[in-house]
Amino acid sequence: MYRYAVTLLIALFAGLAGFAGFNALVDPFGIMGSPDLPGLTARDTRLYEDGGRVHVGDQLARGGERGIILGSSRTVDGFPRDPADLPGGFINAGMRGTNIFELSQAAALAAGSDSLHCVVIGLDLDEFGTHSKAKSTYWLSALRDGHADFARARVALSPSTFGASVQLLADNLTGSEPRVPWADTYPAGAQRERYENGTRGIYRFYLGYRFDPERLALFETVLDRLTAEGVQVTGFIHPLHAWREEALFRAGRGDDFLAFRAALTEVFARHAGREPAEACLPGGGAQLYDFSGFRPFAALPAPAADAVNAHPTFYEPSHYLPHVGADMLAVMSGERPRDERVSGERLTPQSLEASARALAARRTAWLATPDGQAVTAMLDAVIAGNPSAELETPQFLNRDDETSVADKLARIAPRAARR
Repeated sequence: MYRYAVTLLIALFAGLAGFAGFNALVDPFGIMGSPDLPGLTARDTRLYEDGGRVHVGDQLARGGERGIILGSSRTVDGFPRDPADLPGGFINAGMRGTNIFELSQAAALAAGSDSLHCVVIGLDLDEFGTHSKAKSTYWLSALRDGHADFARARVALSPSTFGASVQLLADNLTGSEPRVPWADTYPAGAQRERYENGTRGIYRFYLGYRFDPERLALFETVLDRLTAEGVQVTGFIHPLHAWREEALFRAGRGDDFLAFRAALTEVFARHAGREPAEACLPGGGAQLYDFSGFRPFAALPAPAADAVNAHPTFYEPSHYLPHVGADMLAVMSGERPRDERVSGERLTPQSLEASARALAARRTAWLATPDGQAVTAMLDAVIAGNPSAELETPQFLNRDDETSVADKLARIAPRAARR
């Protein structure tokens, strides 16, 4: 019996070691530093399969970056991916499907590196809702506890990693690639369908949306600590295509959006006077820009029913193109954007009221256009059908969530050490 038990334990240990070793060698998320094997693992087709959490979390835990650009899939798709196309020292650290809890963790984790001086973070109403807190692979990544070595061990032992490893090998052996959601050309009508279906769906999402003030408070604790230690934080409100923004207003969330915008402005204003140790963008330690609100580049007409060419500024109502993100960075840097239609403004308590009036005027003007009338008719038909709200079980922050952020903030080097 003893020999049988020992043999069983050895077999289990060997199997576990082989499983972890296989995942570490294939390294689908690019965190182990394993060598590329020509024909087997050379093409990193699954690097961002989980939304980028494992890969980005590992990058932030390793440190070494001067600046990071955080945000949801709008940041992933809306800013250049190649660091050579970004300001010096910046990386695109966006993660798909994220929210302010994960983004706060990411900012706190990154700030543990002495090299980090600037955080640019994309924000919108979605990130502050109660509908989600963290995606499944968040718990595998270094975002969870800030410990890169523990995270790599979790990843190596994860069945999710095994699935990605097998897919990576298959991709390399067959030459296949993951499905790419965006293209330069589409079948006739495909892009129009994206706009119509996306707008109908987001209307139902906003019907069930609930803002969580505790998430804003959690984000402010991170903003407060980073700016106190000399890290410059520049927030920006994502642009959305006018079709999506109108769905938000028609779902009764216009006042919520304006209140959120005002609250976010006040949060950044409370920390604006702090001096960054090494600014990457003009301004103080904290500043907020707004690129939302029916602006010309986001109010261009949706693709026609027979269009095949990609829209010039938006993939679909929720996601803008990388050249728009690059121009937004230019605006935040005090430079002229290449596309003159791309505009934004710095929000302060003093400018907020005038900015809200300008937003309302732009919406009124857009609603009078053929594109605005088409969306009005479409949403009228949706509302007439009395659609149900898209409801999810609320996920509220708890003491452990707050503690995990506080633990990362405690590791930030003092401001004096950054100078």
